[in-house]
Amino acid sequence: MADTILILGNGFDLAMKRKTSYEHFVEFANNLLPVTDIQLKKFLDENNINIEEYRDNFYLRFINENRSTLGENWCNLEIMISQLAEAIFYFKNNKEELLRAIEEIESGYPIEYSDHEVVLWNIFSDTENYLAKEFIAWTFFELYLQKGWEERDVNYSIDKFNEESINQLELLTELLEIYLSYRDYIDFEIDKISPVETALNAITNISESYVISFNYTHTPYKLFRIPIENTHYIHGEIDLNRSKSEINTMVFGIEDKGNDVNFDLIPYQKYYQRVVKETGNLYEKFFISTKLSEWGAAVSKNIIVFGHSVDPLDKEIFKKCFEIAFEKRYNYRFIFTYHTESAKRSIIKNLAIILGKDKLVELTGNKNVIFVKSDNVDGMREVLLD
Repeated sequence: MADTILILGNGFDLAMKRKTSYEHFVEFANNLLPVTDIQLKKFLDENNINIEEYRDNFYLRFINENRSTLGENWCNLEIMISQLAEAIFYFKNNKEELLRAIEEIESGYPIEYSDHEVVLWNIFSDTENYLAKEFIAWTFFELYLQKGWEERDVNYSIDKFNEESINQLELLTELLEIYLSYRDYIDFEIDKISPVETALNAITNISESYVISFNYTHTPYKLFRIPIENTHYIHGEIDLNRSKSEINTMVFGIEDKGNDVNFDLIPYQKYYQRVVKETGNLYEKFFISTKLSEWGAAVSKNIIVFGHSVDPLDKEIFKKCFEIAFEKRYNYRFIFTYHTESAKRSIIKNLAIILGKDKLVELTGNKNVIFVKSDNVDGMREVLLD
């Protein structure tokens, strides 16, 4: 029987009817204080969590203040983090713009929030990423007064502001861990949810699968009894039970946009966090290790991608998976599941970017790459290698 490797994105948790999207998280954070839910209060007390530490987060405030103008991306925290980090980097290299904004605000201070919006809009509205620049300029000005930075030079102030921004990102990551851990508590201990039928039902002995998870949650173990030791969490995992000396392994930030190292943006970038948090490359071993059939041949591998958009930002991982499968020369098949035809087209486009158009045509022609609708159990059963 063929080995199974599952590559799971957040669409997997959502298919299991779990409230794990960024939108769910933002809603939770916005309604967190005061804590009135009895189950949430019990959970926080049992885990010794002081939720007041997470009040008025820098990034969540940006989303909430600009929700009406952020369009479809309003709940995508990673995009918001990227915009704010780039705005800070912009001001670090264009200090005169920040000083001009401070002077304009000071000339009419104290002013109402709506008034300062007009002042800053007049300065930045013709530039890229202007919403983030306006937010950073005003937030910098508030801290500029609160922290006494006006007595220091602008380089010192911007560096201190950047430190505060990184600290706010760490607090946001902790709050996300609290939320997802709370969802585990509700879903698996209180509601005791069961697996929802999907194309994955076609897999016999799914509990023996290997998992490459882009999620932080333990859904594969809780619902399908796939051992944690058979799972590699690419971006780390939730773990409120770790000791104080252990690091939070959750990787939460932005992708680097090229090979050049931008030292100002490093703390925000996922590759840096993966190194610091030692998330490793265990997933490669799932492809390298091969079992032998009773005839002495390497068994086939079904690599099923479920709930993942195959975003080119994750191209290095997907390219490595294809490379190892090809190098080992066992019979393999990547099965990409999709929820809608639009999602299928998007996955194909992303694969063409990652692999190249000619290679993708070759792989689909050889049936090494297959597409199956995420709810089509029979369709999945037909394409699984034996």
